Amino acid sequence: MSALIYIIRKSTKNRFKELLRKPGKLVLYLIVLAFIIWFVASSIVGIFNPAETDMETVPPVFWLTGIIFAFIAFIVVTFLLSGFSGGNAIFEMNDVNLLFVSPINSRKILLYGIVRMAKTSFWLGFFILFQTAIFANFGVGYSGVLLTFAGYVLSVIVLTITSLVVYSVTNGKIVRKRVVKCFAAALFLPLAVFLAWQYVQTQDVSVALEAAINSPFLQYIPVAGWTACGVTAFFAGEMLTGFLFFGLNLLLGAGLTAYILLSNPDYYEDVLVATETAYEKQRAIAEGDINAATATTSTRKIKVTKTGISGNGASALFGKHIRESFRQSRFGFLTKASVIFIGGAAIVSLFFDDLLIIMQFMMFMQVFLIGTGKGLKETYSHYIYMIPESSFKKIIWSNMEIMFKTLIESVLIFGISGVIIGANPLLIIACIIAYTFFALLLVGVNYLSMRYTGADMSTGLLLTIYFLMIILFAAPGIVMAIVVGSIIGGDIGVLVGLLALAVWELAAGLGCFALSKGVLHDCDMITMKQWGEKP
Repeated sequence: MSALIYIIRKSTKNRFKELLRKPGKLVLYLIVLAFIIWFVASSIVGIFNPAETDMETVPPVFWLTGIIFAFIAFIVVTFLLSGFSGGNAIFEMNDVNLLFVSPINSRKILLYGIVRMAKTSFWLGFFILFQTAIFANFGVGYSGVLLTFAGYVLSVIVLTITSLVVYSVTNGKIVRKRVVKCFAAALFLPLAVFLAWQYVQTQDVSVALEAAINSPFLQYIPVAGWTACGVTAFFAGEMLTGFLFFGLNLLLGAGLTAYILLSNPDYYEDVLVATETAYEKQRAIAEGDINAATATTSTRKIKVTKTGISGNGASALFGKHIRESFRQSRFGFLTKASVIFIGGAAIVSLFFDDLLIIMQFMMFMQVFLIGTGKGLKETYSHYIYMIPESSFKKIIWSNMEIMFKTLIESVLIFGISGVIIGANPLLIIACIIAYTFFALLLVGVNYLSMRYTGADMSTGLLLTIYFLMIILFAAPGIVMAIVVGSIIGGDIGVLVGLLALAVWELAAGLGCFALSKGVLHDCDMITMKQWGEKP
């Protein structure tokens, strides 16, 4: 155990030394630390001095239970699919090369991997701390946000262990994979049947959902149900119930860990696939091989109907992205995630008759997915650097694909939701414009962070800085929209406010592009570093 403690202590010390050599990055980390201190202090103050809330205007808290359940259930499905393909990486190649061949007990090494995963889960879930406004709508303060954050971290740790067990049990065994898939589906089946039955009885979606959320069928679904009900039990002051549900998660994680250790103490082969896969992707990114970094194990045949690209100079990047999009999907810019977002927005519109609420929710989700566009990935390849055009022009054209994709999605999202709600057509158009230009602002913030920090802002601790930068750049537009809307008033004020927000997003996005155009000529960028340069 002393060897493992030494590794943790030495790694932490080396990270601090790295920060001292990079003052810019050190400042970012200090900002994050200040935010954490402020948030924790506010939470403590909120516990002893709770703010007065008009409970008559607050939506029932069971809706928050349903939201948390849906969020964790999505993560459950993601981790299960990962378990079928190769499991989640809880180790690094350094661990494989050093720890796995060392005379250290395999049980202690697994414990070390779980501790590392807990740290990773902590930083990945940091975005939850930015959702105080959403929780405030349900009368939940800072302490409730912290509880949700704790439930998320615990869930991710348990699900990581679960994916490792699933991979260990089903690897190379088709029948076992089918059994596990059927078992996982059976856990959610009673809730789905109960929800359908309630809808048939009441013919009211809201009533059916309320009954399903408050039913035992949701409460006892492992991880997703336990976490959602445990968190909301703490909200209601039912401490014993909250600890019971959280305890079930802990028991599941401990039981699965015990299974790994007792059934297969030499589990190294099981975790090696996920570790090597993650390592190869990181190395491919560092070497600029974006195709290898994004490669999948899918065996689906791709039917090539057209070849070649259109456009001259920098515009050829847009032509390249169009061709790639239609090769990946017959629907071009629309992906599976697009269908989920469009369907999810339509479902939400059944319960909220305010298109602005739907736009706020979709903007929040957009923050996490803006990096999936092909423009940012071009900086990991050499082609964009070789085009004899200005950096600004190349950045604009390389991100035209994500703008067209966002525009098409926004037309469908707000068009369908607006029809369901019966919203003003002008309001639908204003939401489409504001949502589309928000994507431009997000891409600009990504480039700006890459240009001046040389860091990957989409992972780990720096994800917090990414959120702060978005808030910083979006705040003037939001304030301007509120002020303009308040002065004009009425539906016209809302329309003009949204258009004012869109104008600011366009200006701020283009400004970020202009300030970050040097990203294509800065050889110290993380995208251009070689693997061996990392400490």
